[in-house]
Order: sequence, then C-alpha cells, then structure tokens
Amino acid sequence: MQLDKLFLNFGLAASVAEMVTLVLVLLVLSTIFWLLIGRFRLHNFLINMYISLALLSVIPSNVMSFSKNSSIILFLIFVILLTLMNKYLFDIHQSGSGMALWQVFLMSFFEVVLLLSIIFSFLPAKDVAKYVSKNSLSYFIDPWWSFAWMILPLAFLIFVKKRDR
Repeated sequence: MQLDKLFLNFGLAASVAEMVTLVLVLLVLSTIFWLLIGRFRLHNFLINMYISLALLSVIPSNVMSFSKNSSIILFLIFVILLTLMNKYLFDIHQSGSGMALWQVFLMSFFEVVLLLSIIFSFLPAKDVAKYVSKNSLSYFIDPWWSFAWMILPLAFLIFVKKRDR
C-alpha cells in the first residue's frame, strides 16, 4: 500500500506521507553513516567536509570543466582522502566516547543532511527531482536551509560541549 493512500485513510494530507518518507530515509541513512564512519570519527568527518568544500571553492573553473559532475567528484575525493589520511594530517583528538547515543545519532543525522545538501547543490535540480520531490528538495538546496545545515552541526557541538562542563 502506498503511504499517501494510507495517510489519506487516516485523514492526513498526502504531503505528510512525503515528509514521513523523507524523515525515515534520512534516519536510515544516518544510522548507516554512523555505523560506517564510527562514533569516534564523526567530528573529524565534519571537519573534512568543511575543508573539502573550502578547497573546492578555490579551485579555478577551468580545472573543474573536465566533467559534468566534476564538483561532486572532487568534493567526494577530497572528503574520502582527508578521512583516510586523517591521522597523518591532523592531530584532532575529539573522541565520541563522551557523547550519549542520542548525541551520536543526532550528529550523524546533521552530517548526512549536510552531505546531501552539498551534493544536491552541485547537481541540476531537474536531475535530482527524478529521485526527490520538489518540496523535499527545497529542504536541501534552498539557500536558507543550506545555511542552516552548515551551521546546525557546529551549533550542536557547542551545545553538547557546554552541557558536558
């Protein structure tokens, strides 16, 4: 049974089914991401995303013209290389051991949404709209939402660190 029909039977709008599906997919992706990256490397992965985005913003445009999706490819290469070489490049010892399970999960949720927001912003909206509805896509590529996804992980880290003291 389709979710929109199920929600209509309960008297809820069809757009609620879309929102619930989006949240469920993001929760599953967050869990997979957390298990893949590990709770001890979540901070480092966040830093690597910011560094990769900064590096990508200063690459000359003529270098970026080798492929249609060169921005995404280079961003992912930068993130993966920085993550793999993390212990050789940076000496950041922010373990996730002090974080509660809900904090680790929420941090991975923020990082997944930020990663999707960055990737979707590099792709043409018409290509992404084949897989994600226009309403849901606006939560990722709208300038105010993009700004929020960039700030929320940092604000959450500040909140967690203040509560620990």
